[in-house]
Amino acid sequence: MKPLDYFFDTSASGEDRYPQRFCSFFLVLIKIAFTPLFRYRSLDRKHVLNLPPGQAAILAANHRSYLDPLFIMSELRPHPIRFMGKEEFFQIHPAISRMAAWVGTYPVKRNTSDMSAVKRSIRMLKRGELVGIFPEGTRIRFAGQIPVHHQGVALIAQVTDVPVIPIRIWGTERICPEGKRFFRTPKVSLRFGEPLRISDEPFASMPKDQRNEAFTEEVMRRIYDLEPLPGTPEATNVQTPVFSPPSPGAE
Repeated sequence: MKPLDYFFDTSASGEDRYPQRFCSFFLVLIKIAFTPLFRYRSLDRKHVLNLPPGQAAILAANHRSYLDPLFIMSELRPHPIRFMGKEEFFQIHPAISRMAAWVGTYPVKRNTSDMSAVKRSIRMLKRGELVGIFPEGTRIRFAGQIPVHHQGVALIAQVTDVPVIPIRIWGTERICPEGKRFFRTPKVSLRFGEPLRISDEPFASMPKDQRNEAFTEEVMRRIYDLEPLPGTPEATNVQTPVFSPPSPGAE
């Protein structure tokens, strides 16, 4: 049996990719189950599907539920997506960690500068893959919770110069609300935004010590500026701060 690192460090696309049979089967089942269960809809997938063949990109999304990656991955199948997942998830049970690796998830140590995960992400992008990242780092589950926007997405984007595609998800925070014992089936929707690059202005002209912070905040703004799909109930139990990046000429 191949070690987990084989799946983390072997391409999920191209001629030398590892087999995707389990991933394809699993995501088909997820799509079949999620569509009627959550009345699942999405809009503007074209921002990902219209990328040139072999064009890598970072998919940056808000984070409300452990199920968020599954909604994104099932919606973009058969395009393989590599998602950062918290290291603790890979320690629950060997069978769970192996299935997660088969699907394309790889571990990251939260609340640290996990350079091994950053370097792994860079290698994936240089191979032309799609990498999913939650810049908020952890789920935003209740009103008043202040998200910490980690700058890993900006660091990786700067090294690889790939586009970052904002994604917003609505509804998943109500699937298993904080303090509730039972699973719920709210409407879930997802919208993709237009890509942006850290090598574009105004970021390219900013001092290096400001560029990553400003780009991260702009990515988060782009995520939360995405308009909900018609009929999408807005989340009322979370609050999102509004940021203003420093001007290009600031010292």
